[in-house]
Amino acid sequence: MNERISLTMIVRNESAHLVDCLESVKNKVDEMIIVDTGSTDDTVSIAQRYTSNVYTFPWHNDFSAARNFAIKHASGDWILALDADEEVQSDPNCFHSLLNSEKDKEAFLLPLLNPISDSTEEFNTFYVLRLFRNDGRYQYVGKIHEQISLPDQQKVGLATGPILKHKSLPLKIRHQKRNRNLQLLKKASQEDPHNPFLHYYLGVEWLMLGKSAYAQPFLQKAYSSLSDDNLLFRAPALKYLLVSLRSLGRIDEALSLCLEASLNYPTFTDIFYLGGLLLEEKEEYLIALKWFSHATHCDTPPALLSHLTGSGSFLAYYHLGFCYEKIGKKPEARGAYETALELNPRYHYPLYPLFLNLLNEKGPSLCYQHLKDLGFLAVPLLCLTSADLFFLSDHVEQAYLCLETHKDDFLDDERFPFYYGKYCIYSGRAHAGLESLNQITTNSPYYPSAQALSLVALTLLGDFLRAKSLAITLWKNQSTRCEAHVFLCLIRFMKKRTIPPCLYKLREKETLTLTTELFLDCKRYRSHEKYAAPLVDTWSQGLETLMKSSENGFEQLLNDYTQRLQDLNNRFVAKFRNGWISNEH
Repeated sequence: MNERISLTMIVRNESAHLVDCLESVKNKVDEMIIVDTGSTDDTVSIAQRYTSNVYTFPWHNDFSAARNFAIKHASGDWILALDADEEVQSDPNCFHSLLNSEKDKEAFLLPLLNPISDSTEEFNTFYVLRLFRNDGRYQYVGKIHEQISLPDQQKVGLATGPILKHKSLPLKIRHQKRNRNLQLLKKASQEDPHNPFLHYYLGVEWLMLGKSAYAQPFLQKAYSSLSDDNLLFRAPALKYLLVSLRSLGRIDEALSLCLEASLNYPTFTDIFYLGGLLLEEKEEYLIALKWFSHATHCDTPPALLSHLTGSGSFLAYYHLGFCYEKIGKKPEARGAYETALELNPRYHYPLYPLFLNLLNEKGPSLCYQHLKDLGFLAVPLLCLTSADLFFLSDHVEQAYLCLETHKDDFLDDERFPFYYGKYCIYSGRAHAGLESLNQITTNSPYYPSAQALSLVALTLLGDFLRAKSLAITLWKNQSTRCEAHVFLCLIRFMKKRTIPPCLYKLREKETLTLTTELFLDCKRYRSHEKYAAPLVDTWSQGLETLMKSSENGFEQLLNDYTQRLQDLNNRFVAKFRNGWISNEH
């Protein structure tokens, strides 16, 4: 028979996160104990939907007191402690399976994923003691960043699952919590000035607030004071200390620390990755390559060592590619970038240098084919990024092909009709572009931009009546009046070759931004059909006329022409070196 597990939580104004937390754990525990410490939102009513065991506890700036109060009300054989902004990512029987498989243990360290970026799957992994016997011997100590007192460390197990995941919080809320924690930590540190754990937490809070100068001394004290018996704290203290030194520009000091740590912890992947970053920053690319390469061979370090996902895989390969490029080894760089993308397609940053590498080496058509053959265009994020890069580099046909040949990979993706419509319009397929843009609903975040693109398509098709009607519709909405103003001016120019005097200057700052964007996009227009497009030429002239009507716009226009001439010169030099320049003597 399974032993019973009680979930214990302390909460305060957690209505935004509590549902997700409780949904993730409701089928994995036998009892829920939720203690509220003074919520003014719907936290209590949400908790009561999941359990009748909801209690109140007066807040006295003491996290341990509140958590121990929750434990007193738990009747289960085991305690599972969670925060409201955490979720459990495992199957329903995960906790009971763990307890049945290791019956000699009384407490377990569980992996906690702390996201750096959910979209790219970058997160730090820490191990936290959250599952322990409810026999009265396991109690929390410490008013802030409370810890469980351990009667017997030999009875603590290290589990690779179940996995806990911390939710990403808005920056404002994170800073509010950190400032609150700092005040409590400062007070606790005054009472216990030599406590290395308090030094560690003070350093982390300051570092996460962007105050490396304040963080570094605390992290140095923590790393120096903690022994390997407390590796769960010493390892991340080392990493954060390196980060703070790097931020302060103390690169050589950080490198010395990396060298020392690499000897003490030869399987600590993150140290070799961070050492590579430091060497890369010093432009010591050959040595940096060795450190990044060593990180890829280390892979995932032992569980007790704090680990940044990707430091031994996709992140390391990305930086390997960068270093190879810096020493002129383009094929090796290309291979490293490709490996990084294969390991984690959601981490799309290696695609940018890979694209430039392929475009310069193979040209747009073969670059497109290469990305397609690798399967990258079958990944929606990489496909959209590739299409955007082709468009920005004036190869709109390849941008169009990226999406046209991978329509089936974008089912119910609202990004597709917008970008497909855009690339259709600027590749001379205005009718198809309009049809795609019409699929975008009014509640889509892309709807306002889709309306502006529809105006471009209608104008380039010469349907000035419908274009003017749509522009007037936009004019009626205060939020899109600026766009309407620009397009009404342009429609008038298309018909009469003039723009209304002075009207453009009424909202110059807003209108210039839109006009510049339209002008740059227009310069990328390349029809897939080889015939003259007089309306496109007139459209371009209208945009230039609008930009010339203001001093700032005229300056931007000159800058654009100068940049285009420079780009043209660079292309000639790249192809013919200096031989194309005529001899003046």
